[in-house]
Formats: sequence, structure tokens, C-alpha cells
Amino acid sequence: MAWSGDPIWLPEVLRGAGCKVIEQPGWRDRGHGDFLTITHVMWHHTAGGGPQDWVLVQNGTNGMAGPLAQLVLERDGTYRIIAAGVAWHAGVGSWPGLPTNNANWHAIGIEAVNDGRGQEWPQVQREAYRIGTAAILRRLGRGADGVVAHKEYAKIQGKIDPYPFDMVDERRRVAALLAGRPPAPVRSEIDHYAAQSANTWIGKRVTKAGTEVPVGPPGGGGRAVEFENAVVYWSKATGAHAVPRGVLLEEYQRRGGTGGALGFPAREFTRLTKNPRGDLGAVQAFERGVLYKRDADERGYPVFGRIGEHWAQSGYENGPAGYPTSDERELDGGFIAQDFQYDRLVFSPSMVVPASVLQDRRGGDPDPDGR
Repeated sequence: MAWSGDPIWLPEVLRGAGCKVIEQPGWRDRGHGDFLTITHVMWHHTAGGGPQDWVLVQNGTNGMAGPLAQLVLERDGTYRIIAAGVAWHAGVGSWPGLPTNNANWHAIGIEAVNDGRGQEWPQVQREAYRIGTAAILRRLGRGADGVVAHKEYAKIQGKIDPYPFDMVDERRRVAALLAGRPPAPVRSEIDHYAAQSANTWIGKRVTKAGTEVPVGPPGGGGRAVEFENAVVYWSKATGAHAVPRGVLLEEYQRRGGTGGALGFPAREFTRLTKNPRGDLGAVQAFERGVLYKRDADERGYPVFGRIGEHWAQSGYENGPAGYPTSDERELDGGFIAQDFQYDRLVFSPSMVVPASVLQDRRGGDPDPDGR
């Protein structure tokens, strides 16, 4: 089930769940056009953390016109309704049940006020996030699988919001609210993950039962457990995910594992179908990048940030560039380059373009020693 059209019922639904609500003047007529079918609620943090964050969400920032979400969740648990129409909040990404790179027309965005750099989350704000989301999902006729974090949908952009939420636990809590019962007791998320039928491929536990190895930033609470065919990592922000033994795990660990540039795994390992050129491969998304491995290559390579976003918009491994074949490297003048099977993408402070295009514009190759 889902709702078609703009969610003009937001004030009544949120107030009916006991949430405090502020209706910003003009919210019913604000938006970038009308919604299509609404199926999800997407969680974000504002990255500001102050009482005026709603102004940027309503009016826009960094060259992007507002509104940037339908709702702002203030630190005291108040919902501020910004827009009934479409908002620019999802960006490039994918998630089950949402169209790739096109979630804005199908997901209500909630921007919770937090700096995303360790600012405390007041308990009243966390509870309001769950209660308000459950109320919206109930109105949509959706279960807890209808809530997705921006960091889950937009991994290719390296998004981390809302930091440091464990979305497996948050969906469990939202499900309990939808069912009218208190959340179940806290459990070992790695053991729970390993017990799922979809995860039997990881094999038997190698790390001693009842033991989980601390990983990640000191004091961050991350854990890892070795299994026969994978290592399962867990953090509060990402939940539990297995990295299969073999090249993907080797490349991940070579880059520092949970303490490196990629961070914790954030989605499940996936085998990729044959692309238009007949290549097969595998992919796994992490907190700050996505690691790809073409079957015919001995190594795998990650894509990050703006280069990764440009590559995604052109079709990922199915697009004209093909699979990545190198890491990013820094060039003179603030440029960053990365090689792919059939092209080289170059990042400048203002854009990402194929190297051939940049050469035409600048009259010279910014990476003459590259491929």
C-alpha cells in the first residue's frame, strides 16, 4: 500500500500521534512539483545543529533551491512542516522499493537538527523521530521497512546521515510502535544477523562464541566476528553486514578496514549481473565509498564522493566508463583522477568530467602520466 499525491495530512497525523507541530506559513503550496506514489520516509540530519537550520531546509543552500525536506525535527522533538510538495533531499542512490536516483517523488524527507559530528541527540528528539515516522507509515499503510536512512540510500555519495543511528535497531523500534508493543530487549546484532536464513552462506563462527572484537574508532562501539566465509562487522550507525572472504575482504583490509577510508560496511555484498560488455562482478557499499570488483580483474577498487556520484549518474558499471581499474590519485592544481575500463574521470573543485573533455577545455591532459 502507499499514498498517491501530496501528504497534506501531515499535521493531523503527527498531532494525532502526540507530536508537537509547527506549520510554516505557505507549506501547503511549497515544493518542486507534486508527489507521485509515496512509499517511504527518509531520515536525515541537517549537519548544522542550531535553531535556524529550518531556514536552510525551507529556502535552500549551496546552490540547491529549497525546500530540501518536507519536515524538520527540532531538538525538542517538535516537527516543523516545511512543504507538502516534492523536496530535493534524496539525491543519487538506490534502495529496495525506491526508484534508482529518483526517490524525491516517493519519499517524505525528515531533516533532524543535529550537526552529524558527535552532537548529542536528545532522547525526546529520538523518540519523536520514531513516533512521527511510525504515524506517517501507518497513514501510508506501510510497515517499518518503509523507513530508510539517507546514508543507506545514498551510499554512492558517501552520505552518513543520520549519524550515528543503527537503522536495524531503529526499524525494530518503529515496528514495535506500529504493532503497539514495547521494543524487544537488546540483543547481539551480529549473532542475530548470522541466524538469518539469508546469511547461512557465511558458514560457522570462527571467533569464540560470545566474543566480539572491538573495531573502528576508539570508543565507537564497533564490533567484528570472523566466520568461515566472511567477516561480519557491526556498528551503531551501519548495523551488521558481512564482507565475504576473498578479494573484496582483502581490498577492504588493505585500505585499513573499519579504520580506513571506507569505514564500516553499510550494505550487503551483491553479485552484479552481466553488463552490456559481458563483464560480471561484485559490489559492496561502505560508509564512505563503494568497493567494486570485476571478475576478470585481480584487484578491486573503491569509488568515492563526486567521482562516484558522476559515475553513478552515467550508469555505474553499465555506463560508458565500465568498472573502476584504479584508486583515486591527486594531481596538481587540486584535481583528482580515477581510471575506469574505458575512460578516466577527473574531479576539479567545480565539476567531474571525462579526461578527454577536460583536455579539450584546458588544452592539455591534467594527468599525462595516467592511462
